[in-house]
Amino acid sequence: MFETNLEKTPEKGTLGLVLLGPIFGMLYIFFLPIIGIMTLLLAIPEYASAKKTPVIESGEMCMGCHAMKGVNKVFKNKEKVSVFVNINDFKDTVHGSLTCDSCHTKISLDTHPGNASVFESKSAFVLDAAKACKMCHSDEQLKAKPYHAAIANRQNAPPCTECHGAHNVKRASVWKPTLAGNQYCLTCHSKNFSKTERNGDKLSLHIDPQLLGSSVHNKHACNDCHSEYSRTSHPVKSFASNREHSIAISEACGKCHADKKKAVSESIHHTMIVEGNLKAPVCTDCHGFHNVGPKATYETLSGMPCQKCHGEIFKLYSKSVHGMAKANGGHRAPLCSSCHFAHEVKVANMTEKIKNSCLGCHKEIEAIHAKWLPNSGLHLSVISCAACHSPNSGRGIALRLYDQNTGKPFTEEQIMKLLGSNYQGLSEKMNAHGEGISSEDLWSIVRQLNEKGADAKVTFMGQMQVNKGSESHMLALKKNAVRECESCHTAGSNFFKTVTVAIVKADGRLTEFKVQPEVLGSVISLASLKQFYVLGSTRVKVLDWIGILMVFGGASLPILHLTLRILTSPIREAKRMNKMRKGDKR
Repeated sequence: MFETNLEKTPEKGTLGLVLLGPIFGMLYIFFLPIIGIMTLLLAIPEYASAKKTPVIESGEMCMGCHAMKGVNKVFKNKEKVSVFVNINDFKDTVHGSLTCDSCHTKISLDTHPGNASVFESKSAFVLDAAKACKMCHSDEQLKAKPYHAAIANRQNAPPCTECHGAHNVKRASVWKPTLAGNQYCLTCHSKNFSKTERNGDKLSLHIDPQLLGSSVHNKHACNDCHSEYSRTSHPVKSFASNREHSIAISEACGKCHADKKKAVSESIHHTMIVEGNLKAPVCTDCHGFHNVGPKATYETLSGMPCQKCHGEIFKLYSKSVHGMAKANGGHRAPLCSSCHFAHEVKVANMTEKIKNSCLGCHKEIEAIHAKWLPNSGLHLSVISCAACHSPNSGRGIALRLYDQNTGKPFTEEQIMKLLGSNYQGLSEKMNAHGEGISSEDLWSIVRQLNEKGADAKVTFMGQMQVNKGSESHMLALKKNAVRECESCHTAGSNFFKTVTVAIVKADGRLTEFKVQPEVLGSVISLASLKQFYVLGSTRVKVLDWIGILMVFGGASLPILHLTLRILTSPIREAKRMNKMRKGDKR
């Protein structure tokens, strides 16, 4: 039975396997995907947990060294950089879920840290390390914001870490709103970057926080001047050139400095800008952008901004009596703005402000001149100060049209309004004279203007001045000034060999025409040239003959009278005797 039973049992087991095998197989095939999904779901939390603490689990070996302060990496040029990483700061960054080798892909435990650096300098190391950023941040992301694209995609772009940091990168949307005042803007603009204008100019967008903090505008918010910009608005602007940008940004100054803006609008500098001369200075050329200094800054030789454009003139001024006094600590010695003024700069040749500036400091000068100079008031009215006090300069006579009713210059604009299209012909005629304008031409100009029915009474008036405006800055010591009368009052004086007609524009600029020197001594000029007759030099010969006749006439009258009395004395004596006889008979 045992054997029989033994023989029958395998037969039953084989039958069970035959029947149950396919059933278990089908169940296994059905449950296999479910088992796989459940396994994956169980693994995800563990994976996420590991990603949240990479430095503790995956970076423990790295932090064994990098958690220590005082450890430095030394480059070939002997520069050093700290390798310390603050674990707590890193966990709160946007990269807190990454492992060390996610960025530092070139690190191998077989060779790290190594005895010598493969990098020449710190900057070379930083540039190489920053390449890792592009493994996650595509070019499309970098180009999403125009200004960011302009910085990141240029050839000499700074490494990402210069703006974003290395192990402490946080989202801008998190930390930027917490910044107060101008620090919001300076997070970007304190970096060294620029943008390219349409003509290829590089416009620096860097602002030195230290210079900004020491400027007179350090209490202003950025958008007090840059009003179109805010935390929510940052328009992208493009200019034709850096110069166009400077001119445009200077307009912001007028919002606070309305009085200065008005003064500048009446200056020669503004006129030049309006006419298209973009080299003329604007606010930022003299005062700077973000480093505007106090007023005292511009009252020193080194701080005077005029020398940027007028370098040659400034050299002459520096050697003058005023420049030397200023260099020696004479705080009252005048600078450019003392005579020309800071904002309402006019052309010096055609304004009384220059002479008034001289008299403003030298208040007793008229009385001092009167002690030794005959007709001192007349001399001071027709001779510029520099003509005598700049002894090494060339001198000449400028004839200007004046309105006798007002005593003011008759400007080119007034002439054009009076003559209309005829002014062009008059201008061409004055230019056509190779040897210069004659006396007849001067009289013709005056007559033509006065015949047009102008309210003004036009005439020419002469003034002695230096031939070149730059030479008027070579003012010498008082003892070296011209004092000899014969310098002017001598026939053939060099001071009267250069004569011009100077037509002044409303802004003070001159259009000059050559004049024959003989004009000053012509009798015809008496009708057109007023208040300019210099004894001994500008001699009108007819007047000399009339003067001679007057002298001889005056002297001959008493002689003739005495001669007649002598010749008629017998007759008068006879008459007297007859009267006496008649008296005796009575």
